[in-house]
Amino acid sequence: MVLALIFYIKKLNPKNMPLLEFHAINPFTYLGPALGLNLYLILIHIPIVFGFGVAAHYIIRYLRKFYGDRPIPEEWRLFWMAMVWGTVHELIEVPILYQWFVGQALVIAFFFVQLIAGVYLILGSYLLAKRYNIK
Repeated sequence: MVLALIFYIKKLNPKNMPLLEFHAINPFTYLGPALGLNLYLILIHIPIVFGFGVAAHYIIRYLRKFYGDRPIPEEWRLFWMAMVWGTVHELIEVPILYQWFVGQALVIAFFFVQLIAGVYLILGSYLLAKRYNIK
């Protein structure tokens, strides 16, 4: 899906793309630029967004219960932040795919959020692997 989005963005002329624009498009009848985007795609995104959000919720709930009054280690906090930013990424992806919101500002925000989530995930995973060196 992201690959189709990138190909569509490459076709757009940046000089013609607005900064931010709203379109009211019915997701049940809309066929996207490169993929058939309809009810099935939005139904696929619901469990993805829900899964990221629930994972972030249960990670922080578990960490608070396990560590109690002690400070939560930085590696677990970074891993949790990766889940939070991943949820925000998925929430931004649906309006972009359906072109409910179009514009350079949204595309920049989408890639910025994706970059932040990736950095948090890589850094958190690195610190977890460094701390719990399992051989």
